[in-house]
Amino acid sequence: MAWRFKASKYKNAAPIVPKAEACVREICVGSYQTYGNNIAASAAFMAFNWEHSGASVAVLPLDDCGRKSKTMPLLHGHTDTVTDLKFSPFHDGLLATASQDCLVKIWHIPEKGLEQSLSDPEAVFSHKQRRVETVGFHPTADGLMYSTAAGCVALFDIAAQKEIFSNNEHPEVIQSASWREDGTVLATSCKDKCVRIFDPRAEGSPIQMLAESHQSIKDSRVVWLGNQSRILTTGFDAARLRQVIIRDIRNFNTPEKTLELDCSTGILMPLFDPDTNMLFLAGKGDTTINYLEITDKDPYLIEGLRHTGEQTKGACLVPKRALKVMEAEVNRVLQLTSNMVIPIMYQVPRKTYRDFHADLYPETTGYKTELIASEWLVGTNQPVPKMNLDPAKREHGDEPIIIHRGNLSDFVKNLENQRAKGKCHVVMLRSKCDEKNGNGNNGNANANGNNGNGNESHNNSDSSNNTKKNNSQECSLSQSELIRKFEAKYKTDSEKDIVHQVDEKESPTEHSTGSSEEASSSAGLDTNSASGSHSPPKPMPRTSRNNSLPEATTPQGSSGGDSAGEGNTPRPRPRTTAAAAYKPRLGPKPFSSNTGDVSFDKVFAVPVAPGSHENISSVGQENCSETPTQGAKPDLIVEIEIKKNHEREPNVAGNGNGNGNGNGVQKSLTTSERRKIFEQNSESSENSTEGEDRTDADLRRFSAVRSSIAERRRVYESRSKSQVDEKAQSPVPLRRESSKVEPLKPSGNSNVIPSAGIDSKRISVPEGKLLEEHRRGNGAAGLKKSATEAAFSAASTKRTSTVFGKVSKFRHLKGTPGHKSTHIENLRNLSRQIPGECNGFHANHERVAVPLSGPGGKIAIFELSRPGRLPDGVIPSLVNGSNIMDFQWDPFDAQRLAVACDDGIVKLWRIDEGGLSEPTNAPQGELTAHLDKIYFIRFHPLAADVLLTASYDMTIKLWNLRTMQEMCTLTGHTDQIFDFAWSPCGKLGASVCKDGKIRVYNPRKSETPIREGNGPVGTRGARITWALEGHYIVCTGFDKVSERQISVYNAQKLTAPLNTASLDVSPSILIPYYDEDSSTLFVTGKGDSTIYCYEITDEEPYICPLSHHRCSSLHQGLSFLTKNHCDVASVEFSKAYRLTNTTIEPLSFTVPRIKSELFQDDLFPPTRITWSATLSADDWFGCNDKAAAKVSLKPEGMDTLSSIQQVSAAVKKPDHSQFASKSDYESNKQQEIQKSVSARMEYTTKLEQDEMEGVDENEWQE
Repeated sequence: MAWRFKASKYKNAAPIVPKAEACVREICVGSYQTYGNNIAASAAFMAFNWEHSGASVAVLPLDDCGRKSKTMPLLHGHTDTVTDLKFSPFHDGLLATASQDCLVKIWHIPEKGLEQSLSDPEAVFSHKQRRVETVGFHPTADGLMYSTAAGCVALFDIAAQKEIFSNNEHPEVIQSASWREDGTVLATSCKDKCVRIFDPRAEGSPIQMLAESHQSIKDSRVVWLGNQSRILTTGFDAARLRQVIIRDIRNFNTPEKTLELDCSTGILMPLFDPDTNMLFLAGKGDTTINYLEITDKDPYLIEGLRHTGEQTKGACLVPKRALKVMEAEVNRVLQLTSNMVIPIMYQVPRKTYRDFHADLYPETTGYKTELIASEWLVGTNQPVPKMNLDPAKREHGDEPIIIHRGNLSDFVKNLENQRAKGKCHVVMLRSKCDEKNGNGNNGNANANGNNGNGNESHNNSDSSNNTKKNNSQECSLSQSELIRKFEAKYKTDSEKDIVHQVDEKESPTEHSTGSSEEASSSAGLDTNSASGSHSPPKPMPRTSRNNSLPEATTPQGSSGGDSAGEGNTPRPRPRTTAAAAYKPRLGPKPFSSNTGDVSFDKVFAVPVAPGSHENISSVGQENCSETPTQGAKPDLIVEIEIKKNHEREPNVAGNGNGNGNGNGVQKSLTTSERRKIFEQNSESSENSTEGEDRTDADLRRFSAVRSSIAERRRVYESRSKSQVDEKAQSPVPLRRESSKVEPLKPSGNSNVIPSAGIDSKRISVPEGKLLEEHRRGNGAAGLKKSATEAAFSAASTKRTSTVFGKVSKFRHLKGTPGHKSTHIENLRNLSRQIPGECNGFHANHERVAVPLSGPGGKIAIFELSRPGRLPDGVIPSLVNGSNIMDFQWDPFDAQRLAVACDDGIVKLWRIDEGGLSEPTNAPQGELTAHLDKIYFIRFHPLAADVLLTASYDMTIKLWNLRTMQEMCTLTGHTDQIFDFAWSPCGKLGASVCKDGKIRVYNPRKSETPIREGNGPVGTRGARITWALEGHYIVCTGFDKVSERQISVYNAQKLTAPLNTASLDVSPSILIPYYDEDSSTLFVTGKGDSTIYCYEITDEEPYICPLSHHRCSSLHQGLSFLTKNHCDVASVEFSKAYRLTNTTIEPLSFTVPRIKSELFQDDLFPPTRITWSATLSADDWFGCNDKAAAKVSLKPEGMDTLSSIQQVSAAVKKPDHSQFASKSDYESNKQQEIQKSVSARMEYTTKLEQDEMEGVDENEWQE
């Protein structure tokens, strides 16, 4: 029994959790009911579910960290939750995702990561209306993928993009599957409480063994213990205790070890490392991750150190070739939490980490395989060759080995070249042996002997090529070409860059066929024959690893004959730095330098934006125009330089090849100077047309633009932005001091023009005039402004993008309840039985309608002109006789109220002047709209006497109230209709339904929807409205976990939302109101105390939070008035009435402004007239459309904000009475002349503090 006390090398492996700065933070992860781990990792990337629905996948570099934007690029490929995802073991950029939408999709992740969102996969496989549960890749066969759906196991050949095997013998849902390390058989765990051994290539039934497993139908997992004959399963027993069972397939029915843990509800996700026999058990919802070591004798499971931290949503292991072996990292677990990805490093304590500890790292499974899917299916078994993790035996030392093989088309070409290589080798070796001894069988034996060793095949084929070149004519391609193409798919990133540089020097047009990746790495084998010996890496301090391998000479290309004389053992290639292989650090690099050129500015300059690979290459191109970059370090921090004459001489920027010795003086900015530039940029970025037509390629060439802080911030945001609709956005570079006084000079390669996408309605007056003057060629007059005018013109309703994020004029909006004297109090008997489709409260500028409880369907009408406490007693009301379903005031007649009842009748009431004095049950008219209950009613926003009704019969009808006739019926809904909204133009309408669909109708042309897309998945209710002149649709609803959310859609593309904002978990439906002039969205629900405010934009992130208004009490309803009832003199841009349990309160939304005595024309553009009818019902039904007129809200006698710096065309002369003296007249005239001259000159008497935000002057007196 001495073996029991044998010390294990890994028993003290300790989990090391990095600081929060080294983790991926501020991500959005929900709780998913899936059988997957919700996260996967390759040696280059990590991928995990995104947002609460889980239908999108986020892909980040494996070493990424820091805060992540909710608008970063994602994989938008599925319409339902992604249940499982896996990376290929032979291609770090090949990702497979399975989803509840019955599809499996293959994605190619570019080498630089996701720079924009992807929605088009490389391949799609369907499971025929069955939810896909698990997906994965075969461990030995390249291009072979498996997936399970319900009780079906399917195998797919990715290269041929077809299903090659399918079996449905599992009686229940397959919950987990795992391949044996040699790829011969598969173990599955099923919901029928059994575990099976599955052989897809077996004759007859593929199920070879079956045994009872965990006695609970809850989730279970299975993992094969490497290449052993044992499997491990996790699940629950009959008492719902979590279990771990080890079985030996040689005695399959009897468990070898059963371990019962606790009664937690989360499934234990087993993560097993076959090299070290380390097992990690991470429970979903648990805060601990258990580490156990598996042995082949009793006690079988030895517990190690336990990690306690955040609550786990998912977990996975990182491939061994990405570990930090020089730090004794034996495993790394990526823990997915609700808002973070935490890399947990398991480190074996050693006295020193200066040397490689070979006893901790046995040979592990490599990344090369010669077995393909078609060969495996016919019975060929071939293990994956092992690789050594010793940095001295690896090409690039202790750097991670990353394998990129291009997209799916390049991947298929690699597989085809692999087949051609194998055939050609057999022919070559046979011909060679026939010439020597005439025995073809020996040649065949030699070919088989070299089948698993790419290096031996290379050397043998090269020597045969030198002896007999004519033998290669039997193959379609030359022998060296085939070898190079086959080896190209296993080149790492830095290898490809080195080989590409060497290959360009030797023969730029040498390779004319094959993929670009193969061509760029075709000379990779020649670098192995570099002369000289190579020593193991010298230990270095952990702050810098630039020199972890000795400096080497430039690799020289050599012929096959030169390498034939060398040994077959591959020699590690010295590390070489290439500009294109730069991988940015996140955060500043610790200071280290091997050169004497060290200055304070270079060390403490602002670091390059993460992900901007071109920054380093552009710096190298500036310093030397033709020669490749040699002195660039991978962790180089670029110095920020501003060339003073760059703005004045466009040719310098136009050439793009500045050598650093130009006429301009290079200056490193101090912190105070940078701050001043930011402040100036925030004022002038609105009117800056400079650089608006420069594309990303131009910005990469213009070093002065790219080196600015604003541009780096813009690049950083663009790389973490999800772009569903690609829109040309104009970058706004930093405004230099010279650009304020110098006019724009057109450069030789571009013409500066205003952006065509600017909304003319949302441009302030000064900005619009500047753009107009610039169009006429008066660039100098348009841009020569005082600082005060620049400050006012910066405040326009168009959103500005600064280096600090999105900025809105309404971001500080303020909600103010009216004085108590304006409240209507002592409300009683409010109805709580109103359906969810009804807003429950509606108001116009004269009166409000409130439903009352009790029989008869009563609606109380209160006059807003008579506020105060209501008298006790009976409240005068409208008695409808049936239960009320919905009610709404006529938008063009403040005295007409339409009420929909559950008997399918719409009653039209007319309220006399002065309001109700007693209850009444005599409506002005009745409309029998449907035979069933009515969901809701909607008046047309432009046409008079047009009413829409939606019923339980799933139809929508349009009525002409003047003739009381039905005009058209809309069909296409398959379930309960939640809401309908008219577009601002009045031509289209959008509906949201319980079936999870959003439909757009053109009622006068088609009864069926013209567009259809996916809406909220929750079935508790939804609302819909239009935004941004009908180009976008905003929908509120619930997700699967009943969390309220707001989604923004492109009205032309309803396939997926542009962005979704999640709020909280609440049963009340969010009722939206959209103010089209300010593009502000107000949302709240019945029983809420907070009114959420957002701005809807036509650019990322489409929905931007503003200052939310929190009320002092809960409200039962909210109703907004039209724009003409806003007090614009008090900067009130929206007015509403709020219903509480006992009161009706006015609520005013204002924007704080210092000069409130002026009309804020940047906040109040001309508004559409929606309080009077634009056309009649007959005109609208006759398709005689007419746009609504617009009117200015400017009160009489009030000056506009934009005109205070402008001189009116006609100067009004003062009225001089006969008693006015001559001196007064001359002084007034002198002041007018001075004002005229001052307004046209660069002259101002204002101080800097005058432009700052502050309190009003009358507040100082208080």
